[in-house]
This record gives sequence, C-alpha cells and structure tokens, in this order.
Amino acid sequence: MKSTTTTYAETISQGGRTGTVETAEPGFKLQLTQPEGLSQGLTPEHLFGAAWAACFHGAVLHHAEQTNVNVEGTTVTARVHLQPEEERPFEVELSVSLPGVDEDNARHILALAHETCPYSRATRGRVSVKISLN
Repeated sequence: MKSTTTTYAETISQGGRTGTVETAEPGFKLQLTQPEGLSQGLTPEHLFGAAWAACFHGAVLHHAEQTNVNVEGTTVTARVHLQPEEERPFEVELSVSLPGVDEDNARHILALAHETCPYSRATRGRVSVKISLN
C-alpha cells in the first residue's frame, strides 16, 4: 500500500489583486499592489513563483540527496509572466544554480525534480515552462 502525505494550507484573500493575502495561521500577510508604469508591484504571480520555486527547490534537494550529490548553495529563481489572453496564461522560467555540480548530474537532478515537483505536475501541459541551469 502506498503511503501519502497531505499538507493542508489555508490562505485568505481580501480585495483581489490590490488587497491582502494572509495565512489562517499567524505569520504571513502581504499587501498586493497594482503595477504602475514600469513598476512591477507585488502581484499574485510573485506568490505563484515563490511557491513553485520553493517546491521545485525541495524536489532538487531530495533528488540530489538520493543520488549522493552535494548541492550546498543551490538557488532556484522563478520568473512568471502573465499572459491572460493566451491559451496558456502563464509562462514560467525556473532558473537553477547548482554550484560545483557537473552539467550531466545537474541536468539529471533537474529532470527528476521536474517529474516529481507537485507544481510541475499540476501545471504540466497547462503552463509554458522553461528550466535553465546557471
């Protein structure tokens, strides 16, 4: 029998794209802002990118450990582009830095992470994704 772990997270939005988002538990509350001119503001796309980057990074760390590869000092940067009129409304680039890891091992770890990361799995075929190695 396969064991599953369920994580429950509750987040509350008030005011839409220019309101606030906060967790039901104390400790996380953000004021979203409407982008003006060249200013990006703080948007839901930032939160989407932050969640995906953290989840993908966790998958990278897991697969590196499983393959006995030291990935100390790694980073994952998510760039999210909203394209509401397109068939795929998001374009995401996950840029990963794996200092000291040879390219073959790094690409293998990234492929495994992309296969298992819940955000990658949930958006597969629905979001344009590019994974790059720095």
